[in-house]
Amino acid sequence: MVKKKPAEAPHEEHADETWLIPYSDLLTLLLALFIVLFASSSLDKQKAAQIQYAFAAAFGGMAADQMNGTILNFLDDAAKANLGEGIGIGSDSCGATLDITSSILFEKGSDKLKKGSDKLLNQIAELLKGEKYRRFSISVEGHTDTIETKASGYQSDWELSSARAGAIVHALIARGLKEERFKAIGMGHIVPKYPNTNSYGEYIPENQEKNRRVVVRLEI
Repeated sequence: MVKKKPAEAPHEEHADETWLIPYSDLLTLLLALFIVLFASSSLDKQKAAQIQYAFAAAFGGMAADQMNGTILNFLDDAAKANLGEGIGIGSDSCGATLDITSSILFEKGSDKLKKGSDKLLNQIAELLKGEKYRRFSISVEGHTDTIETKASGYQSDWELSSARAGAIVHALIARGLKEERFKAIGMGHIVPKYPNTNSYGEYIPENQEKNRRVVVRLEI
């Protein structure tokens, strides 16, 4: 006699819920985006710098104590200082930055500071001399475009951008900052903010103007 196989207990189907994890992450990112968009509805330089710094810190892997504290204070103080047109207040994963259009400080192709630059340099020196910022080091980067060297007398962009960075460092030291805090860096034209030429290889003068700049960074 053939024995009947015992009936198996009905198998319960369990829904795979692992999709909930990326879904919840997506909702969190969307919430963060809406918060940023809401804050940006009445955006000013100070808010923009703070938002930019927060994102740079988050994606650059900074510790929480580096994200807050005096770097954000510096962004606030710089925004309140009314440094004028041509001065970008921002940040990156290394600290807070002042992005200064070179034409405010130098004649084209020159590393000699304009007489009219004294007011701005005095303001920057006063910011950097603040007691709460004395523990930070300061880097000064010189940037050129792709053609400025032809009028400068320098062999290459490296020498011109380095000389400009050095000129700013000397000017700030002369205004009471300690030289041990500084480093001067010549970047040449290798890190443009905007393309120097269009798709046809033609120069874009307004972009070249923006690429000729000095970056003063309060470093973490």
